[in-house]
Amino acid sequence: MKKYFGTDGIRGIPNQNLNENLVKKIFAAVEKELKPKSVAVILDTRKSSNEILEWITKGFTEIVQVVNYGILPSGSMPIILKEFHHDLGIIISASHNPSEYNGIKLINKDGSKFSDELEIKIEESSETIALPKATTKHKDSELGYQAYLNFLKTELNFDLSNFRLVIDTANGSAYKIIDELFSFNNSKYRLLANTPDGLNINENCGATHLNYLSNSLNKDELGAAFDGDADRLILVDEEGSICNGDVIILLIAKYFSAINQLKNNIVVSTVMSNFGFKQSMKNNNFNNIETNVGDKYVAESMLENNASIGGEQSGHIIISDVLPVGDGLVSLIYCLKALTFFNTTLKDFKNNNIKEYPQQLKNLKLNTQATSEQLSDLNIIADKLTKEMQLDGRYLIRNSGTEPVLRILVEAKTDQDLNDFMNQLIKKIESYLNS
Repeated sequence: MKKYFGTDGIRGIPNQNLNENLVKKIFAAVEKELKPKSVAVILDTRKSSNEILEWITKGFTEIVQVVNYGILPSGSMPIILKEFHHDLGIIISASHNPSEYNGIKLINKDGSKFSDELEIKIEESSETIALPKATTKHKDSELGYQAYLNFLKTELNFDLSNFRLVIDTANGSAYKIIDELFSFNNSKYRLLANTPDGLNINENCGATHLNYLSNSLNKDELGAAFDGDADRLILVDEEGSICNGDVIILLIAKYFSAINQLKNNIVVSTVMSNFGFKQSMKNNNFNNIETNVGDKYVAESMLENNASIGGEQSGHIIISDVLPVGDGLVSLIYCLKALTFFNTTLKDFKNNNIKEYPQQLKNLKLNTQATSEQLSDLNIIADKLTKEMQLDGRYLIRNSGTEPVLRILVEAKTDQDLNDFMNQLIKKIESYLNS
């Protein structure tokens, strides 16, 4: 079982549970196990990101060259690795988490995330590793920004004049490049939350705080929201309705199917996908493969099954022929391509293609993650409540992979049934955890 790595790298509060000694040992172990000679680093806009970069360099010996490409969306890393022939990629970001958190993601030279097995091996090695006496330093480069921008411009090869876009960058890593990207292509757009100050990333904005975007839309505007490292995308349609990853996956899958690019007719999603999404997969004769929560597991399943599209309800979308990881900017481009191809609005596409069950996701903060035994007991409690209340729907109880939080998902046929079941379930969970 992993001690430091979650579903998306290492997360924590810098100088507390994410400290200099831990980071140095992790990267000394990375060098021992992988022997990289050249390493690429990108950051998000958190105040602590540069400090963590310094810790990382102190874990590597002086023979490792570290290049800091600055503030960039995490989807840029595969482009940078390929363009500049690095052996390893490091993303310093805590994605959608508040600014006091930060994190580190490790990326293989092919652009994919590390396997659980490799992360465990690095952790085990870090426990006994000796830190280097002579350490490396990093050099800064702007070449990665330009390489990624050129890549995005190549993908954005169609007319956008029919769209009026409002884009919430979450004061995160896409704040600058998204402006430069859309300014060149006959686009009508405006940006929200694009003035990062090191402390306001994801603060009441972005893909996890959609009220700001929804309340900012005017008639017939299409909203798009990223998170801190811009690897996820959530849309808000022309009437202000939220369109999550389920809708985005379906939209792109139908587009790929129409142009004969949906490999093996497969669409990969996670156990979090809505019942209505599963029905839409059947209605379109798509073969839907489900994975555990975590875009790395989606990516692994897509590779194993040779799938072209997959993702999570949270907005991590992977388009494997473009990038091996999720990228909110690429996802947005392909949503606009699909809407252009179908000559429709997002509102009409959603209304005509997916009927979602009402859904609630609640987070209970814990001091430590729930144990497997506790999760088993909680599922027994929830299953019993399902029978007692005759729930027409489903529940899902799981640990967050990035913080000590219990995530509770409930779907039901009506809002009343949903609220009643969720309220009773939360009471029973809290009673069990406090007993």
